[in-house]
Amino acid sequence: MFLQAAKKDEERRFVEILAKELDAFPPGKLIDSESPDFLVATSEGVIGIEVTKIHHANEPRQQESECRSLVDAACRLCESESTIPLEVKVHFGGSTQFNKRIRDKFARILANLILTNIPQPDSWISLENNWENPSLFPHEIAGLSIIRLSAFRRNFWSVPSAGFFQEDFAPKIEAIIATKGQAIRTYKTGCIERWLLIVAEGNSASTFFALRQRPFNVRTAPPLIESSFSKHFGDRFGN
Repeated sequence: MFLQAAKKDEERRFVEILAKELDAFPPGKLIDSESPDFLVATSEGVIGIEVTKIHHANEPRQQESECRSLVDAACRLCESESTIPLEVKVHFGGSTQFNKRIRDKFARILANLILTNIPQPDSWISLENNWENPSLFPHEIAGLSIIRLSAFRRNFWSVPSAGFFQEDFAPKIEAIIATKGQAIRTYKTGCIERWLLIVAEGNSASTFFALRQRPFNVRTAPPLIESSFSKHFGDRFGN
């Protein structure tokens, strides 16, 4: 139930951002619904809005998730051996391939790197791999930064991502529109228009799409990709 409510709140936030960006967005109240996700009442009738998120193929997403799991494991190791809260940002190599089988090994190495390089109070350090000692500083880890502030009450560990914007993503968009279009017949409410909002959110590489281009732009009124939806919209929201 909590996850469903969080997902709904997230979708509502996306639509509210679209409403601010789009001058033609109707002024009516945004009503939670299912199939479609939201309804907006206008003087002519009800507009239905469906919201979905777009990602690259599963492999980049899986590696992002595995990197986060590895860093979380290293953080837990440090918390068991040190009471000093830190902000840590870990930068992995571009071709890094982690999995659950080797996670504990690299988590231990990463934790050791942090524990042996804790900065002085209210200061920070940046470590870059010199590629000379892979047993202590594995080639899979390109670098990291460690911040220690007296105001910290808990650890903040993260994995900043880097990637290229995918510009030739029309087939991906067409597949999403086709899939969502098949669900229109299940809509429980008669709508005078049906809108589809496709979102790429976050700073992970799997969400790097250049959405502000033809044939997909929040300022485009009719869809340029043929479908059962009246309008298509797309945007990218960073964290």
